[in-house]
Amino acid sequence: MPYEYQFRRELCWYIQVCNKARTDECYPGCIRYMEMDYLMQTSGIPRNKQYAIKLTPSVEDVHSFEFLQSIKEDIVNFVRNGESLYLYSENFGNGKTSWALKLLQKYFDEVWCGNGFKSRGVFIHVPTFLTKIREGISKKDVEFEELKERLLYVDLVVWDDIAATRLTDFDHSNLLTYIDTRKLKGLSNIYTGNLNEQQMVEALGNRLKSRVWNDSVIVQLLGEDRRGT
Repeated sequence: MPYEYQFRRELCWYIQVCNKARTDECYPGCIRYMEMDYLMQTSGIPRNKQYAIKLTPSVEDVHSFEFLQSIKEDIVNFVRNGESLYLYSENFGNGKTSWALKLLQKYFDEVWCGNGFKSRGVFIHVPTFLTKIREGISKKDVEFEELKERLLYVDLVVWDDIAATRLTDFDHSNLLTYIDTRKLKGLSNIYTGNLNEQQMVEALGNRLKSRVWNDSVIVQLLGEDRRGT
C-alpha cells in the first residue's frame, strides 16, 4: 500500500510540547508533522507504540537505564558510526522493546528536519517477520515486499524479539542475509531478546550469534516484569 498522508491533529507526536498545538496555527501543512508522519508510517512501528512512554527503572537497572539514556542523547552519532546494541533480559516486560522504540523515535526526532520524505528506520518483530516471509512464498504482499527493501538501506533497524522461537534453516538463512547485508554496509541495528551469549549460540548458530552479540554493545536488564504497574 503506497504511503498516504493524513493529518490527525490529536495524534501529533508533539502535541504536549508544541506551542501551536490546539491553536489555529496547527494545520495540515505543518512540515514537522508531515516529515514525522512519513518516518513513522514507513517504519513499521504499530500506531499504538509510536508515542514515547515514561520508563522507571528497577533499582538493579538504574545503571543500564543511564547507559541507554547516554546512547539516546547521542543517537545520531551512534547511527552514523554504524554501531549496534543488543538489549536483553531473562525476564519479560521490563522495558527492552520500549527502550528500543525510544531510541528509534529519538533518531527520527533528530533527523526529520530537511529529511525530504526519506525512510530512515524500521521496526521489525522478528517472529512475525519470519512468518510473513514464509507466507510470501505462495502469496505476495506488496507492502511487506517494500518493507523488506527498506531493511537493506535505512539507517537504523530494530530487530525485536530476535531468536524468540527456534529458527528453521530457511528462517536462519533469511535473517542472516538481512543482518549480514546491513553490517557489511555499516548500517546500525538494535536487537532485543531474552537470550544470553551461550543460549544465542544454540538458537542462532555461531555466525549469526557473532553478528548480533560480538558486533554489538551489550546491555542486560535485570528487573522483573513491570507491565501494568
